[in-house]
Parts: sequence; structure tokens; C-alpha cells
Amino acid sequence: MLSLLLNRWPARLFAVVLLISTGIPFLTSCSKTTDPEQEAQTWEQPYFGFNAKGLMNPGQQVLYAGQYFSQVTGWIKPNLVVRVTGGTASQTAFANNWTDEVINGWTALQQQQQLRFIYVVNGNDSPANQSAIIQKWIDAGAHFDFLEMMNEYYLPKFANGDTDYEEVSRAVTPEIYANEILPAFWAELDYYNLPYYIIFAPSRPDQPNAQQKMDHWNTVMIDSVIHVYPQRNIHATLHLYSNGEGLASFDYNQIDRLRLKLPAGRHIAITEAGIINNNISYEKCGSLAISHFKNMLPHLQKEDYLLDQVLYNESANNNTAGLSAVYNGVTPKGEVLLQFINNQLR
Repeated sequence: MLSLLLNRWPARLFAVVLLISTGIPFLTSCSKTTDPEQEAQTWEQPYFGFNAKGLMNPGQQVLYAGQYFSQVTGWIKPNLVVRVTGGTASQTAFANNWTDEVINGWTALQQQQQLRFIYVVNGNDSPANQSAIIQKWIDAGAHFDFLEMMNEYYLPKFANGDTDYEEVSRAVTPEIYANEILPAFWAELDYYNLPYYIIFAPSRPDQPNAQQKMDHWNTVMIDSVIHVYPQRNIHATLHLYSNGEGLASFDYNQIDRLRLKLPAGRHIAITEAGIINNNISYEKCGSLAISHFKNMLPHLQKEDYLLDQVLYNESANNNTAGLSAVYNGVTPKGEVLLQFINNQLR
């Protein structure tokens, strides 16, 4: 009888949700026919998505994320991206954290929802260990758009080698990053033939001392891209945050200045962006984040990346999250962003 039904309705979607002992869902589906009008649509924006803390309550996070991305118009999904290892969290995650269950859960989500993934390399791990973890993801069926080489090394905690922070294991200068850390990891990671996105620092126009350090960091990075590693497939990452109160004066032109310094054809990935302001509601945080993103879009190109901070958070007081157990799934900010996505970032 089942085979008869399948023969009579070949275009129907049959989904099975398998829950393993850890509670991480595995999602599989048969293909379904697509509206010809949807197939004709083209995505003219940068890839859009979310920074995710992939090890934070992964079973629940993956479940919520599957429900969330299922509400996205089908043809849009392949243009959505998840930075699955997170930012700061990526620098404290090792092989024992990335278990088969966690990786399989996220990979199943990627396959069902047709998402793009970004892997952030942990600079506190050994290159060989990071390579083994990446291979483990790939063996599970994951696909990565690129490898992001560590996270926010321009911050004072890294410059000072402040190991009171779990994510800091040594002092990092731009010269150490460019001349020691990157080539050491590339020796292992070149095997995957993936683009590398390296850290660039955001502008600090209202903080002259900080701006000088940011400028020095970026000068070293540009010199490395152009003169030290001219044959490598290197692109740029930026993190652009605001408290939402000064968007009219925010330095969005820094994206253009960076692009002009990069070799032609290189891309810029804003892998973290959003509004950091604990004094506003989820709804306000969402609407201001969208204003922030819309201000960035004229400076970004197709095949650049723009990621919201953050996909999921457990805290009841974190208004940056699109998904939360406090709301049993989608937060008011997540609802606003879902509409933004389905409107093609308009």
C-alpha cells in the first residue's frame, strides 16, 4: 500500500524526524516539486544568516532552528548561512566537545534546510586537531563555504595575552597572527581547498587610541594578503556592532575602504553584526538590527556575507537571540528577521 501511495503522489514531501538518545533531531526528506516562479527567482543580495553557538544546548537549538528555517521560502534557503561553531565559543571548543551526536544533528539540519555553513578555526587548538575535527564534519556530510581563521584577535585581551579569558591562551599581535599562526594552520588545512577568511578590525572613530591599533592591524593584514601570500585564496571578515543609538553616524564606509585595499574579486564576510543594548526589547533590537543591516547592504556585494548575532541563546535576558527556550522557539526578534529574510532583505 505504501508503494502504491508513493507512486500516486510522487511530489509529496515525506519527512521523518528521528530522535537519538541525546535528543538531537535528524531530519530527512524526499524532494518535492518547486513552483516554476520560485525557480526563476535569483538572489541578488549577499548571503545572509546567523552566528550560532553550536554547542549551546545543541539538541534544542537544532530543533528550533529546523522549525525556524522551515518557514523560509524554499528558493531562498540555499542563500542562508550558519556560522555553526560560533565566534568566541569557537575558541574554546575541542574534539571532545564536537561529538558525533552534535555534528550529526547540525549536519542533518544543513542537509534538510539546504543551508551554508562556516567553520571558525580554533587557534587555541593544534592545527592537526583542527584538521581532524573539520574532517569529522565532512565525513558526517557537512559542507563549508570557507574557513574563518580564528576570531577577534585584534581585541585588547589578545594583545595583552590576558589568559583570565578562557578563549585567550597567548598574546597575539597582528604580526604573530599573520606570520606565525596562519601559516602553521594552513600547512594542515590547505588539504580541504577551501577559501580562507582572515580577521580585519572594525573602525573606532570615537576612540583615537583604539583606532590607531585597528589601523595597524589592518595594514599588516593587507600587506599579508597582497605581498606575503599573493597566491592564496584569502578574503576578509569584519564584525560590526552598534548600540542602535547612532546608526546615522555609523562608519559603514569602512566596508568600501577595506574592499578598495583588497585584490579584485575578494569577498567580505560580516560574520557578526547586530545591536548590543540590554535596555531595549527583543522587538526593538530586531527592528534596529534590520536598520543596521539595510545600511550595510549598499556596501556589500553578491557573494559577500552578512550574519546576525545570534541564532540562539539560553539566557532570558539576551535580546539578541532569534531563538530561545524562553519563547519555546522563535523570539520577537526572530520573527522580525524571518520577515526580513522572506522579503529578500528588504
